[in-house]
Amino acid sequence: MSMIRCLALISLLVLLSCQKKESPPPAPQAVQISVYTVKPESVEVFYTANGYFEAIKDVVLRPEVSGRVLELLTDEGQLVRQGQPLLKIDPSDYQNTLRQLEANLMQARANYENQRAIYERRKFLYEQNLIAREDFENAKTQLKVYQDQVSAIEAQLRNARLQLSRTTLRAPFSGYIAQKFVNVGDYITPQSQTFRLVTLDPIKVVFEAPQELQPKLKLGSLVYLQVEGAGNYEGRINFVSPTANASRMLTIKALVKNPKGELKPNMYAQVHVPISSTEAFKIPETALVLIGNQKAVWKVVGDKVFPVKVDIVKQGDGYVYAKADLKEGDAIAVENAYLLNQTSRVKVR
Repeated sequence: MSMIRCLALISLLVLLSCQKKESPPPAPQAVQISVYTVKPESVEVFYTANGYFEAIKDVVLRPEVSGRVLELLTDEGQLVRQGQPLLKIDPSDYQNTLRQLEANLMQARANYENQRAIYERRKFLYEQNLIAREDFENAKTQLKVYQDQVSAIEAQLRNARLQLSRTTLRAPFSGYIAQKFVNVGDYITPQSQTFRLVTLDPIKVVFEAPQELQPKLKLGSLVYLQVEGAGNYEGRINFVSPTANASRMLTIKALVKNPKGELKPNMYAQVHVPISSTEAFKIPETALVLIGNQKAVWKVVGDKVFPVKVDIVKQGDGYVYAKADLKEGDAIAVENAYLLNQTSRVKVR
C-alpha cells in the first residue's frame, strides 16, 4: 500500500470516529385526558316542532252605550279582575232620563190609584143596579189603560237603570290590559274600541305535526316546551284539528300553566312531543368530535384511542343520547378529546 493510500485511510477513520451518532426521534408526548364510562339508558324520542302561544281569551272591549269618556280606571299592562270598572262614561243624559221616568211613573201610579177608586165605586153601584153596565165597563177599561201605562213606564225605568249602569265599562273576565284605545274626553259609541283584554294563565301553545303522528297526539297527552328567555314548561294537548292542511299537517293546541305570566301571546317555543322510547348511550357533549361530516367519540383502550361514530337521538342539559358501536363499561375521552387523532397516545388523569 502506498503512503498516500495509508494517509487517506487514516484520515477517514479519524473522521468517522469523530462524527457524532444521531439520536433517535423522541416519542410523541401522551395527551392528558379524562374519561367517561358509558352505559345504555332508556330514553324518550321526541318529535320537535316550532310553536307559538295564543291567549285562551283575547277580546277587544266595546261599550254598550254612547257618551264622552269621563274617567279611565286602568291602563295598559295592568291585571284586572272580573267585574272591575275600567272606564266611566259621562252619565248625565242617562241620569236625566232616569229622573224623568221616575216622575212619569209617580204620575202614572197616582192616575191608576185614582181610577181604581172610581172603578171600585162603580162596581158597587153596578152590583146594586144603580148604574148602567156600560158605565161600569168604561171604568174597568180605563183602569186597565192606567195599569198598562204603569207597566210600560216601569219597563222603561228598568231599561234606563240598565243603560245608566252601562256607563261604567267593567271587565267581563280576569286578565291583563294588552292595549288601550281611548283617552279621557273621547266620545265613544258601541262601535268604539276601548281596551284589549287577554288571559295569560293558562295559555295555549299552537304547533303542527305530520299526520303519521296522529296516534301519539291524544287529548291529555304531555308535551314539553323550551321557550327562549322563559325556560322549560309542560303542556297537555287539548285540541287536535279535525282536518289537515294542504301540507298534510295537523294543527295541535296544548294548555300550559303560566302562573307568573312569563309566556305571552305570539311568543314562540320549541315543542317536543314524545313519540317512542329506545336504548341509547348517555354521552357528555364535550366528548363529541367531528370526523369528516360525522360526529364521533374517542374510545379509550389502554393508552390508545379509536374513533367510534355516533347517531344522536336526543340532546340537552350538557349531554347527548346516541346510538353507537359501544358497550356498557367502555371508556370514552372527554377532556381534550378535540386534540386527539388515531395516532395519539393518551394518559388518563
